[in-house]
Amino acid sequence: MLQSKVLVAAAAFGVVAAFVVASAPAQAGNCAVITVKARGLSEAAANKRAHAKLTRYVNHWAHKNKLKSVHVGYSPTSCGKGPVFVCTASAKACP
Repeated sequence: MLQSKVLVAAAAFGVVAAFVVASAPAQAGNCAVITVKARGLSEAAANKRAHAKLTRYVNHWAHKNKLKSVHVGYSPTSCGKGPVFVCTASAKACP
Protein backbone atom coordinates (compact mmCIF):
# COMPACT_ATOMS: atom_id res chain seq x y z
CA MET A 1 0.00 0.00 0.00
CA LEU A 2 2.82 2.41 0.83
CA GLN A 3 4.61 1.47 -2.39
CA SER A 4 1.55 2.33 -4.49
CA LYS A 5 1.27 5.76 -2.81
CA VAL A 6 4.93 6.46 -3.48
CA LEU A 7 4.50 5.31 -7.08
CA VAL A 8 1.47 7.59 -7.58
CA ALA A 9 3.33 10.52 -6.02
CA ALA A 10 6.37 9.92 -8.24
CA ALA A 11 4.17 9.72 -11.34
CA ALA A 12 2.39 12.95 -10.39
CA PHE A 13 5.71 14.68 -9.81
CA GLY A 14 6.94 13.45 -13.22
CA VAL A 15 3.82 14.80 -14.94
CA VAL A 16 4.21 18.21 -13.26
CA ALA A 17 7.90 18.35 -14.15
CA ALA A 18 7.17 17.45 -17.78
CA PHE A 19 4.47 20.13 -17.93
CA VAL A 20 6.80 22.80 -16.54
CA VAL A 21 9.52 21.94 -19.04
CA ALA A 22 7.11 21.76 -22.01
CA SER A 23 5.33 25.00 -21.15
CA ALA A 24 8.44 27.17 -21.02
CA PRO A 25 7.83 30.54 -22.66
CA ALA A 26 8.53 30.56 -26.37
CA GLN A 27 11.12 32.93 -27.75
CA ALA A 28 9.15 35.76 -29.29
CA GLY A 29 12.05 37.06 -31.26
CA ASN A 30 13.28 40.59 -31.34
CA CYS A 31 11.09 43.63 -31.74
CA ALA A 32 12.16 46.46 -34.00
CA VAL A 33 11.54 50.17 -33.78
CA ILE A 34 11.02 51.41 -37.31
CA THR A 35 11.27 55.13 -38.09
CA VAL A 36 10.69 56.74 -41.48
CA LYS A 37 10.63 60.28 -42.87
CA ALA A 38 8.57 61.54 -45.77
CA ARG A 39 8.19 64.91 -47.49
CA GLY A 40 5.16 66.59 -48.99
CA LEU A 41 3.86 69.95 -50.15
CA SER A 42 1.19 69.91 -47.44
CA GLU A 43 1.21 68.47 -43.96
CA ALA A 44 -1.56 66.00 -44.87
CA ALA A 45 0.36 64.74 -47.90
CA ALA A 46 3.57 64.30 -45.90
CA ASN A 47 1.67 62.49 -43.13
CA LYS A 48 0.00 60.14 -45.63
CA ARG A 49 3.32 59.36 -47.30
CA ALA A 50 5.03 58.73 -43.96
CA HIS A 51 2.40 56.20 -42.89
CA ALA A 52 2.48 54.48 -46.29
CA LYS A 53 6.27 54.25 -46.11
CA LEU A 54 6.06 52.93 -42.54
CA THR A 55 3.67 50.19 -43.68
CA ARG A 56 6.05 49.18 -46.49
CA TYR A 57 9.03 49.06 -44.09
CA VAL A 58 7.10 46.96 -41.55
CA ASN A 59 6.05 44.53 -44.29
CA HIS A 60 9.65 44.34 -45.53
CA TRP A 61 10.92 43.68 -41.99
CA ALA A 62 8.33 40.92 -41.52
CA HIS A 63 9.19 39.30 -44.87
CA LYS A 64 12.94 39.51 -44.17
CA ASN A 65 12.46 37.76 -40.81
CA LYS A 66 10.09 35.15 -42.32
CA LEU A 67 7.16 36.17 -40.10
CA LYS A 68 3.56 35.51 -41.05
CA SER A 69 2.04 38.02 -38.66
CA VAL A 70 3.38 41.13 -37.00
CA HIS A 71 1.95 43.26 -34.22
CA VAL A 72 2.52 46.96 -34.77
CA GLY A 73 2.08 49.33 -31.87
CA TYR A 74 0.91 52.95 -31.83
CA SER A 75 2.62 55.00 -34.52
CA PRO A 76 2.97 58.68 -33.64
CA THR A 77 3.80 61.22 -36.33
CA SER A 78 5.60 64.51 -35.93
CA CYS A 79 5.79 67.08 -38.70
CA GLY A 80 7.99 70.08 -39.24
CA LYS A 81 7.87 72.85 -41.79
CA GLY A 82 10.78 73.99 -43.87
CA PRO A 83 10.70 74.59 -47.61
CA VAL A 84 8.42 71.51 -47.63
CA PHE A 85 6.68 69.62 -44.85
CA VAL A 86 8.67 66.73 -43.39
CA CYS A 87 6.85 64.15 -41.25
CA THR A 88 8.49 61.44 -39.18
CA ALA A 89 6.49 58.34 -38.29
CA SER A 90 7.69 55.55 -36.01
CA ALA A 91 6.28 52.30 -34.67
CA LYS A 92 7.38 49.26 -32.72
CA ALA A 93 6.89 46.01 -34.64
CA CYS A 94 6.95 42.65 -32.85
CA PRO A 95 6.31 39.12 -34.04
